[in-house]
Amino acid sequence: MAQREKIIKGYIEFELLNGRSPNSVFELTKKLKFEEADFYAHFGSLDALRNAIVAEFMVKTAALLDEDSNYADFSAREKLLAMFFTLFEQFSEQRSYLLARYSELRKAPETSKDWKKFMGLLSERAGLILSEAKMQEEIKDRPLIGQHYAKGIPVVFAYLFRVWLKDDSEAFATTDAAIEKSVNLSFDMLGSSPLDSLLDFGKFALKTKVF
Repeated sequence: MAQREKIIKGYIEFELLNGRSPNSVFELTKKLKFEEADFYAHFGSLDALRNAIVAEFMVKTAALLDEDSNYADFSAREKLLAMFFTLFEQFSEQRSYLLARYSELRKAPETSKDWKKFMGLLSERAGLILSEAKMQEEIKDRPLIGQHYAKGIPVVFAYLFRVWLKDDSEAFATTDAAIEKSVNLSFDMLGSSPLDSLLDFGKFALKTKVF
């Protein structure tokens, strides 16, 4: 295992075993039996490390999608669905850490500095998908607002993340349903027939009660 990965793994284990963040880089490296210089060779601070931990979920998601030989043939709607399904599969591998650190709604990703890099990667990927959707006329490229569609994706993600944090259904079936309904609603709202999807999503949102 590379040293960078050992630091990430060690940090996650520190939080889970101690129920708190390290007070300093010194405390973390002392526990991991690294020199501080080893830490700073990879991360500029503990904040940068926490950013890297969650950003890696999006990096892995993008890599998995790009390695899929069928992905290029997906519609834009299918690509956005695949992105969210794959992303939450990655989250499940570190669910204990994500629950421990972000289970309180006030620490949800749109308000947490830990997620700044992740949000940038998410918006970038979503922007590419939505640009393709406009070119393929899956959604309407409306004047003035068309260039800002991708800004809504972090809001969709924040909702889905809250659903996932509270999801105790088998194989996270509730989260899967939330992803499908949210993406369908997003595309229909940006298209020309949003009413049925809006009503369907409204009923589902009332059931999940994550706000």
